Amino acid sequence: MKNIILQHYDGELGELEKLSIDNISNYAKKCGAEYELVLGRPMGNKLSVQSQKLCVLSDKYDDYDMVVMLDIDMFERKGQTENVFTDVEGIGMYADIQKSLHRSLVRSFPFLGSMSHPYWGGAIYRLNKEERKKLRENIDVNELSKFNSAYYDEGCMHRLAYLSGLKFSTLPGEYKWCHCSYREGIENAALIHIRTKITPTGPKRKKIENYNELVKRGMI
Repeated sequence: MKNIILQHYDGELGELEKLSIDNISNYAKKCGAEYELVLGRPMGNKLSVQSQKLCVLSDKYDDYDMVVMLDIDMFERKGQTENVFTDVEGIGMYADIQKSLHRSLVRSFPFLGSMSHPYWGGAIYRLNKEERKKLRENIDVNELSKFNSAYYDEGCMHRLAYLSGLKFSTLPGEYKWCHCSYREGIENAALIHIRTKITPTGPKRKKIENYNELVKRGMI
C-alpha cells in the first residue's frame, strides 16, 4: 500500500507549526508513509483557510491508497506505537464536541445535511481512495462557500458526505487520535492536538507554552 500524511498551512510558519511538521513527518516515516506540507490556498479564495484541507480529496493523490490530513498543531505522543494507516479503521473523530456542532449545523442548514449522515472533527481525516473520489465528485465551491464561514471544513465535509451517501465511519477511542492537550488521559493518546486552553474550562495561554509543558511531562 502507498500512503501519505498531509498538513496544510497558509502564511508564515511559526515555531509550533515547524515543530508539528517535524514531528508528523517523522511519524509518517515510522508508518512507512510519505509526507507533504500543502501551502497556500489550493481550494481557492472562496473557501476559508480551514477549508483548504479539502485538498485531501484532490485527484493529485489518487496514486495513494490512504491519505491522512492532520492539522498543523498535531503531534504524535511519545512512546505510542500505533500506525494510523494499518492499526485502526474510520475516517474521523466524532466525540461530544462534534456531536454538538453536528446538531448546530443541521439546525442552521436543514436542507444541506442531516443527523444520519457523517460529521467529523477537522483535525484529522483518514480517507481511502474510494471515499475520496465519492466526496470529490460532489464538490461545488460556490455552494460550500455559503456556509463555509460558519462551519469551515467540518461543515463542508458533512455536506459532501451527505451528497455522497457515505456512512458514519468513526476512528476508535473517542479522542485518542485527536486528544486535546487540555484533556485528562493524554498518556493514552495516539495523536495530541495542541490547544490554547489549559483545562477544559480555561484559562488560556499560547499553544507553544502548552506544547512545552507536554514536552516536560514526556508526552511529546
